[in-house]
Amino acid sequence: MRAFRLALEQGADGVELDVQRSADGVPVVIHDDTLERTTDGAGPVSALRWSAIERVRSAGEPVPRLEQVAAWAAETGAWLNVEIKAPGVEAATVAVIAAAGLLPRTVFSSFDAESVRQVGRLSPGATRCLLTETWTAAVLATARDVRAQGICIGNDAATPDALASLAREGLPVVVWTVDDPDRMDALYRAGVAAIITNRPSTGAEVRRRLLA
Repeated sequence: MRAFRLALEQGADGVELDVQRSADGVPVVIHDDTLERTTDGAGPVSALRWSAIERVRSAGEPVPRLEQVAAWAAETGAWLNVEIKAPGVEAATVAVIAAAGLLPRTVFSSFDAESVRQVGRLSPGATRCLLTETWTAAVLATARDVRAQGICIGNDAATPDALASLAREGLPVVVWTVDDPDRMDALYRAGVAAIITNRPSTGAEVRRRLLA
């Protein structure tokens, strides 16, 4: 939560986060499917109950559940890009976001095409994007099949040809992870919808310059 607050202070519109499912069905905001790398705990997230996960610390901070982040976003006006990391957490994730009144400013994303499809079944009005590190005809076919409403594409794959193809499809594009200001400038000028960065203040400054 400290990092999320800092992102807004530095000019971000919102944050990208990852959701895993605990053993008792709680959507947990953590990237890895295990605790070891980023916390002082151990074990698979999916095998641990929330009561165990909430006791571990990451750089001194508790690992939040999605409800906590949703409450913060509702209070601050932040946008959320919620990446579903593993099948089975879709229903609980959509329910939390809907209950907080955040569907209009939340993007659901996943590398798992079936998760993207499932979010659409659960909430047809939810904005959902297919995540990809490449851009090929097969990826486009998958996006069409699951009725993705946008593409979250890796920076290296966001070539002029890929962006032009996506524009022809009418698919909004989110590019990750972009930290170079010149690259940010070029992507905004190419019409991308959003950029995910480790440097929110840089992204905010590039955007302000372009809008001016």
